[in-house]
Amino acid sequence: MKFHFVVIILSMILLNSCSKVESPPLIKIATNPWPGYEFVHLAYNNGYFEEVGLNIELVELGSLSDAQTTYVAGHVDGLTSTLIEVIQAEALGGKPLKVIAFPDYSNGGDVIIAKGDINDITSLKGKRVGCEVSSLGLFILQRALVKYGLTLDDVKIVNVEQSNGLDAFKNDLVDAFVSYPPMSLNILKHQENQVIFDTSEIPYEVLDTIAVSTDILIKTPDFQSKFLKAWEMAINFTSQHPIKAYEIMAKREGISSQEFQDALAGMVILDVEKQKVLFADNRKLNTMAETVCDILVESKAIFRDCQNLPNLFVTKQSQ
Repeated sequence: MKFHFVVIILSMILLNSCSKVESPPLIKIATNPWPGYEFVHLAYNNGYFEEVGLNIELVELGSLSDAQTTYVAGHVDGLTSTLIEVIQAEALGGKPLKVIAFPDYSNGGDVIIAKGDINDITSLKGKRVGCEVSSLGLFILQRALVKYGLTLDDVKIVNVEQSNGLDAFKNDLVDAFVSYPPMSLNILKHQENQVIFDTSEIPYEVLDTIAVSTDILIKTPDFQSKFLKAWEMAINFTSQHPIKAYEIMAKREGISSQEFQDALAGMVILDVEKQKVLFADNRKLNTMAETVCDILVESKAIFRDCQNLPNLFVTKQSQ
C-alpha cells in the first residue's frame, strides 16, 4: 500500500514538473513622452506582448536623454529613441544596440519654438537656444541652422531638459527652444511663442527607433518578430477602435484626445510592412546612420570614427 502511495506521489511530482513552462526573460525598455511611442504602451496595456510570448517592462522616463542615460548606466535592456541616441549610446559607454523597430518618423512633430519677436531661423544669430545637448535637440538645431546658412557657433547653446523648456522661457533663460509633443504643446499655449522650424523641412531625417542590447537578440532570437507582431496588434486595435485608443494614449501623454491626434499629424506612423521595407535596405540605413554620426561628431556631441560604424540594424535575414 505504501509502495503504491509513493508511486502516485512521484507521478504527480513528475507530471507537475513536466507541465511547467519556463517564463520568458524579463526585458526592460526605457521610454519617454512622444505620441509615436504610445503604441508600444498600448500594446503593453492591452496584453499583446504577453500574448506573443514576451515579458516586457516599460520604464517611463522624462526625456530622450533620460532614456539614453538609463540605458548607458545598464538599468534597462533597450530604449525608445531616435537614431541619434542609438549611435551615441555605445560611444558614451553603453552596450551595443540593435534597432528592432521603426515606429515612426517625425514630419513636423519636432519643432524649434521662439519668442514672438523672432520670426525665422536666421534671426537666431547671437540668441540663446535651449536644447538637450546630449540628444536629439542638438541634431535638429544643427540641421535647422545649416539649412539657413548658419552654424552652431552662431548661437549660444543652453542645455535645457524637455521638462524644463517652459520654465526656461518664463525665466528668460532662452530665446528659443527645441521641443516635441507633448511638451511643445504646453509651450505653444503661451501666445508669445511660435514655431520657426519643424522637421517637415528635413523629411525622413528624424527616424524614431526601438532598440535593444545585442545580448537580448542573442538570448531571444525571435524577439524582433514577436515585438513587431505586438506592435501590429496595437496598430490594428487603433484602426478598429480609434476613439478608445486615442483616449487611452492621450491620457498617458497628459493631453486631450484631439491634441494627441493633432500631434500624430506631425509624424508618420509605420506599420510592420513599411518597417520591413526599411529594414530590407540595409545599405541605405547604414548611410543614414553614418550621416547622423558625422553631424554628431561635427557638433562635438560624440567623438568616434563614423566611417566604421557597426551595423546598427537587424538584417532582413534576421526577421
